[in-house]
Amino acid sequence: MRLHLMDFGELTADQGWFVEGAGTSTLSNPTPETVRRKLKMMGVLIEHPEHGVILYEVGPAPNFRELWPELVFDIFPITAYTDENRLDKQLEKAGHTLQDVSAIIIGHMHLDHAGGLELFRGTDVPVYVHELELKYAFYAVATKQDFGAYLPHYIDPAFNWKAVHEPVFELFDGITLYHTPGHTPGLMAMKVDLKNAGPFVFTSDTFFFKENYQDERAPGWLIRDMSAWWASLRKIQNVVARSNAHVIFGHDPEVFAEYTQQDYYD
Repeated sequence: MRLHLMDFGELTADQGWFVEGAGTSTLSNPTPETVRRKLKMMGVLIEHPEHGVILYEVGPAPNFRELWPELVFDIFPITAYTDENRLDKQLEKAGHTLQDVSAIIIGHMHLDHAGGLELFRGTDVPVYVHELELKYAFYAVATKQDFGAYLPHYIDPAFNWKAVHEPVFELFDGITLYHTPGHTPGLMAMKVDLKNAGPFVFTSDTFFFKENYQDERAPGWLIRDMSAWWASLRKIQNVVARSNAHVIFGHDPEVFAEYTQQDYYD
């Protein structure tokens, strides 16, 4: 089994969305400096010996500028993106095409992680997502209660959705999914067990940056359930400690740069 990291470009946004208390005014510093953070958008391409090409997260739709609401793009602008960051181009870089994909795993259904499903419209490729995430995403779009983070162009029954129900689920041999709510109700982290490189844990937005995990800095304004996030932190810490896994965070550009010094891991 072999995996490649996929580069879907870069977002920039206020740090307060991602780190609790960032930029908070205090008595001693009533007007703190606003910090904007760069966020790498990424995905994982797995070449499985039995099940072929499996994707974990698919980035934004290539025509995101047409599809994202203006307010969303103003808050979370994509500030680095070329044709090379398109999902189909990232697949080509690894020697594959869209037609090679046998399964897709969506860590969570926000627009920068699942919008690329648009490229699979009209296919029967199974799309695995946690039951709670699937229900919440369709509810959010239908009621417009959480509209913007979720968009109707890909939250569509036309796709071949497959619900994951268990808190820990080995989807394929060597690929295990962990329900890690907090940022969203049905977020799933993934562990991939490789023969030579060892285990990798991909957290999606359970943790945006290294400091969310290593320093236990809770997420900021994007949190949906703080107590659930703390339980998810402990779950992933336990998985990593027991397996000595590499950990790849949802948007950390430094960690991404470190692990893309190699073309692939096996």
